[in-house]
Amino acid sequence: MKNYLIKLLCLVLCLALLLSFAACNKSNTSSFNLGDDEVQDVDGDEDGGNTDTDDGNTGNSTVDIPDDVGNNTKTEKPAAVANADSLSWNDLVAKMPASLRGSTFTVLSWNPVTDVTDADKVVKQFENQTGIKVKWNQESYDTYETKIAALINANKSPDLIRYIVPSPARMYLCQDLETATGFDFKGDIWDSRATSSYSYKGKIYGAAMKNSLNQQPTAVLYRPSMIKRYKLEDPYKLWKEGKWTYDKFKEICVDYKEATEKPAWMTSCWLDYLWLNDIDLITFDGSKYKNNLSDPKVVTGLQEIIRCRSEICPEAMGTGDLITNGTYLFYTDNILACRTTDFHFTELKSKNDLEAVPFPTQPGKTYYTNFQEFEAYGVPKGATNGAAAYYFLRCYLNADNYNESTFFCSTQVLETYKYLMSQKNYNFNVDRRITDAAGLQNGGLHTMIRTGEITQAQVKTKLDSLSPFFDKAVKQANDTLAKFK
Repeated sequence: MKNYLIKLLCLVLCLALLLSFAACNKSNTSSFNLGDDEVQDVDGDEDGGNTDTDDGNTGNSTVDIPDDVGNNTKTEKPAAVANADSLSWNDLVAKMPASLRGSTFTVLSWNPVTDVTDADKVVKQFENQTGIKVKWNQESYDTYETKIAALINANKSPDLIRYIVPSPARMYLCQDLETATGFDFKGDIWDSRATSSYSYKGKIYGAAMKNSLNQQPTAVLYRPSMIKRYKLEDPYKLWKEGKWTYDKFKEICVDYKEATEKPAWMTSCWLDYLWLNDIDLITFDGSKYKNNLSDPKVVTGLQEIIRCRSEICPEAMGTGDLITNGTYLFYTDNILACRTTDFHFTELKSKNDLEAVPFPTQPGKTYYTNFQEFEAYGVPKGATNGAAAYYFLRCYLNADNYNESTFFCSTQVLETYKYLMSQKNYNFNVDRRITDAAGLQNGGLHTMIRTGEITQAQVKTKLDSLSPFFDKAVKQANDTLAKFK
């Protein structure tokens, strides 16, 4: 009996230790091992489309990258395949170094691989064709850079990370791609807009493919049922007839407001109007960043935003009340919300009641495609399998590996995406990342405009008061650039 009790007690203690160990190891980091048949559940935003980034502090807002990050690692330039950019996928794989077969390639992102429609199938295809096992790890968006820096210094660096825009802090965590992979990423298959934007001192730190479906241009989303219900002019028809102008857009918004007594337009960030007109709060001349708040275009651009808001959307209540419940007619946001498998607007997509058109044109102004997230990928310092990055990106980002007809929720959205991607003029919101890293995104301009706390007459005075904060953000960015070798 005594021996039985001892054995029972030992069993209970073992179970307690196991439960304790499991609890201690629970974290916000998810790992997706595509080599197995596991199914991972990922919690998403269920409010129907809130992709907005708050003006307040985030866990990523005080990132301070150490000067010596990654200095304890050494990287030798891998062997490359000659003329790789011009080779077909099958020919490229046939010439891939045998040493890569059987290796593991680690991707770190803040979203699951299923964030991109059918990407999990494409990655599985990559594994089968190359023999390289992909491990897709997920880290919190708010602590992304801090986590990468910690992994690098712990000699546990991932092999590929994702960029939002070419912010100095994230680029500094990476190697230039030619050193990391052996390939120069200058061929015609690569998006030169991305490689030029992610270059510094003649070295490329981030890349995207030219024909990728993964980019995130800003589009105007709406429900066709709402257009029909209130007998409004069809935005798609207007666009195809060359009549989709900013004035016509505002006219439809006023008609909707008069018919419903509801605000017509909600945008993920009211400052989108600036970027869609190539107006920057912070500029970059190729060598350094500059506070641009004194530029008259910034003042007049903000005044136009405030005037537009007061005319068509003074009751804007924030991102909780979106087009799903019929509060707003239009929603300006990343087109990713229209991906078939994306978790935004799932109800509308299931009813075939979500469409997109480009932002309307403005007479006398150059048209710009704005990227709220100008996606690219880089290889961090200390990556142990950076040589596989070229092969992975050739497969993962190639639109030919995806079914275009089902990638987005409609053929119209796909048409809109291709139009936006074809525009030669583009812009992205680098100041969001730079000011966020300094402690407060955009100095609170977004919130002040959304809530009506600032009038047209107050713009110049407000910008003057924010200028020291922007100076701080610019200095922090330039200090990071000074660390590049």
